[in-house]
Amino acid sequence: MHSNQMSTIIIGGGIIGLSTAYFLSLSRPVTSFSQIHIIDSSAELLASASGFAGGFLALDWFSPPEAELGALSFRLHRQLAEKHSGQRRWGYAGSHVYSLGVDDPGVKAKGKTANSADWLLEGTSRANVARTDSKHDDVQGSVTQGEPINPDGSPAVFTPQRGGSLETIAGPEECAQIEPRELCEFLLEECEKRNVKVHLSTKAVECLVDKDGQLNGLKIESQGAGSELECDTIVLAAGAWTPRVFKTLFPDSTIRVPIDPLAGHSIVVRSPRYKAPFIDPYKRKIGGDDNWLCYSIYAAPGKHWNFATEAYARLARNGQAEIWLGGLNDADLPLPELATDVKAMIDRQSVNTVRKTIVQLTGLAREASDLHQDDLETVREGLGFRPVSRRGRPIVSRIKDEDLGGLTTGPGGVFIASGHGPWGIALSLGTGFVVTEMIEGKVPSADVSHLDIR
Repeated sequence: MHSNQMSTIIIGGGIIGLSTAYFLSLSRPVTSFSQIHIIDSSAELLASASGFAGGFLALDWFSPPEAELGALSFRLHRQLAEKHSGQRRWGYAGSHVYSLGVDDPGVKAKGKTANSADWLLEGTSRANVARTDSKHDDVQGSVTQGEPINPDGSPAVFTPQRGGSLETIAGPEECAQIEPRELCEFLLEECEKRNVKVHLSTKAVECLVDKDGQLNGLKIESQGAGSELECDTIVLAAGAWTPRVFKTLFPDSTIRVPIDPLAGHSIVVRSPRYKAPFIDPYKRKIGGDDNWLCYSIYAAPGKHWNFATEAYARLARNGQAEIWLGGLNDADLPLPELATDVKAMIDRQSVNTVRKTIVQLTGLAREASDLHQDDLETVREGLGFRPVSRRGRPIVSRIKDEDLGGLTTGPGGVFIASGHGPWGIALSLGTGFVVTEMIEGKVPSADVSHLDIR
């Protein structure tokens, strides 16, 4: 454990940065001299991926290098929800999960060991990485009593597809849903209660060192004015912007951060067929006292949509029911300067495509037609840039001094937590917890030795 006389600066105020600040603040007395700072270059937080994500959580859908981190994070999500009314505050609920095939055999998860990012970049379904020993193997059995259901036994929030086949691939013991923006807002609130300082519209422009070349601060710029922040520890958690930040702060380093931005459009709607949370009749009380349940559907490209679709019948604050749909990705969309610039890049045609798809999946069935009617109310449309690691797994590690291009770090260190791709929300709490342990010199609660930058 190193001396608490210096501060930690976390660069990036998305869900990974907020989770790290949250657990770090819990490990230090509120009155501690040691400060925790979050700096973010945008004028507001959650303007990209963390604010618009789907919020799907899984226990064991991960490749071996990140499997322990995934299990730890799933447990932490449930514990946090149980302790702080997560069901009511950020829509935490166990989820049944389906794979939908339309006019083709559904995505069979059996025998697949896809890399957790391959399916994303190849445009295939996330269902390919589902574990197959789920306790839930029939659609009928996964819908609870008293719920409006379709003739095929699926929940009525999803409209039956002509020629469609549904396969249940997981259940609420091993999968869950949250509303990510609301979890982020909770984490931010808790951080501020514990004296974490948030600096918006602020860029880290240079590392400061003492006479021995040891890191002792950052030069920052806010609205054109320069100032200095003392620190001995830096956490790079700027999502898709992490490689740029690294290059700015460590221009002489010979290593590169192997993370690329992947843009994805999404939409959130309300449906007349999904007005209240589904209830789990078995009273399992997963994550709260309300026994609320969500549903997730993964669909390979079919005749009505040309991309691997993800749709979540999820909850927002106080059980407000909504449906999120995404999966339409664009690897060619360039990463803008700031996260707040993303909104202006939303592409109308892409939004129309996700809209048409959510109508087909959840709109009103029309007599004698396999095209469904749009009776859905838009909550919000979004575009987010996810940080996708070229290795197919996140980078959660300390950067060795010899890789920093000439400076040393004494009792603190430089850490990186990024590249989570489609699993940023799922792995967020585990990542923040483990990075906190690394900063404090403890043995991490999950083996992240294969998530090193090298």
